[in-house]
Amino acid sequence: MKAMVLAAGLGLRMRPLTLLRAKPALPVLNRPLLHWTMERLARAGVTHVMVNLHYLPETVTDVLGRGRRWGLVMRYSDEPVLLGTGGGPRAVRGLFGREPMLIVNGDVLFDFDLRRLLAVHRACGARATLALRRNPIPYAYSPVVVDRSGRILSIAGRPRRARGPVTMFASAHVLDPALLDRLPEGASDSVRDLYIPALAEGAHLQGVRTEGAWYDFGRPSLYRDAQLRLLPGRGPDRALVDGKARVAATARLRRSVVGSGARVASGARVERSVLWEGAAVEAGARLSGAIVATGGVVRAGDRAEDVIVLPAAALETGGEAGGRVERRGDMAWVELR
Repeated sequence: MKAMVLAAGLGLRMRPLTLLRAKPALPVLNRPLLHWTMERLARAGVTHVMVNLHYLPETVTDVLGRGRRWGLVMRYSDEPVLLGTGGGPRAVRGLFGREPMLIVNGDVLFDFDLRRLLAVHRACGARATLALRRNPIPYAYSPVVVDRSGRILSIAGRPRRARGPVTMFASAHVLDPALLDRLPEGASDSVRDLYIPALAEGAHLQGVRTEGAWYDFGRPSLYRDAQLRLLPGRGPDRALVDGKARVAATARLRRSVVGSGARVASGARVERSVLWEGAAVEAGARLSGAIVATGGVVRAGDRAEDVIVLPAAALETGGEAGGRVERRGDMAWVELR
């Protein structure tokens, strides 16, 4: 089974974190987001994976390598110009032959059964089968309407409004690679330019309701909150601390994630926060709802609440910070949205 992981996006909504790394390479519970994705693919029987690249590509290839740790054969597709969710797969369509291909977004954390998605696709004879889930925020995610059998009737009210159970697209789908031939070369969108026109022509697109975790990191606060919800254990003092982190005996952690090589000094209090590898919290500092990136330092006695702390040099690339910025020496504190 072959799959493609879409990892070329700019991650604009996740700035300033994505000034440092591509969104699919951001750490989630002390592991790159893409590591979680590759585990799910390998578990589903995928053997070959294509990953498209554009923005900060080395941050993606550095965390994936050749895919050997998951028993995968990894290939990369460079996109000097972004091709979108349709154009990216269209550009490498020839590598997938005639067998169904699985496509997943690389910037979403999910934990549902891809094997069921594949089994339904093979059994129902649809041109494409989309993973669907309950739509908790209809104004934020386009509604997908299906009939009682799961056949998709409309997406975002197109090609025409329909009645039936309303769901949302969960960023994973299986399709006949020949369907991509409908797309022109260049940039395109898989839903707008492929699936909606196919529905208008009466093509069979199937939906599969999924259960399990699904987190779209649309902004830094959602990225932080998802990790705090996923912390193992119970109770307010639970924390995930990497074995190579250094936490002083008199420091206090509550519902936080601490990465490899991070330092939390004596008397510091870290609550509802995420510390990337190599982050530092000095003596007596107080953190609440913060994200401290690699190289970020919260100085002794400082109080960091609902901010992102990172080296100020990261903002000198010319990219937008994504929030109000306060300069503190060689550090930047960015309002966490």
